[in-house]
Amino acid sequence: MTGWETSERVLESGGFESRQRVLVAEPVVEASEAGARTLGVTYWQAVDRFTRGGIRASWTGGGGKLKLLGGATLLTFGPPELSFEGGLVSCRHAIQGGLLALRAGGSVSLAQRPEGDQQELSVTVEEYLPRLAARAGAPPWTGMLYAKVQSPFHAAVSRRYFELLLRSRNA
Repeated sequence: MTGWETSERVLESGGFESRQRVLVAEPVVEASEAGARTLGVTYWQAVDRFTRGGIRASWTGGGGKLKLLGGATLLTFGPPELSFEGGLVSCRHAIQGGLLALRAGGSVSLAQRPEGDQQELSVTVEEYLPRLAARAGAPPWTGMLYAKVQSPFHAAVSRRYFELLLRSRNA
């Protein structure tokens, strides 16, 4: 695993965009519906494993929830939108709400795509409105919980996710 990068920025809309990526020598999932679904399932397993079960993902046909062990719903998601064409394999979930979201909006996308002679694995969060971030015009300290806890947590889960994908390919 090479080329680890993480970035985050605030968009003009006030939403956040974050992206983590790594480069791998060959595809870790096949370009199919099953491959796209594996990207999603593995990500939610990474959340569970990283938190040692403290945060759990549960899914129904209508979408998913990330819940604290005590039962509070941190985030809710729409059903997976699976795509696999032109070398891109992806699983996208719309963010529908939860305690960590100011309101519904944005998405989490898990993808594999060709990058030169390698494959890029990525986790991209777009247009997310985190409740813990500073609001436009507010003092920067108001967003410290997001900057010091939620954002680094997300990057660490992404790193674990990439490791799980690589391990499952080699299994």
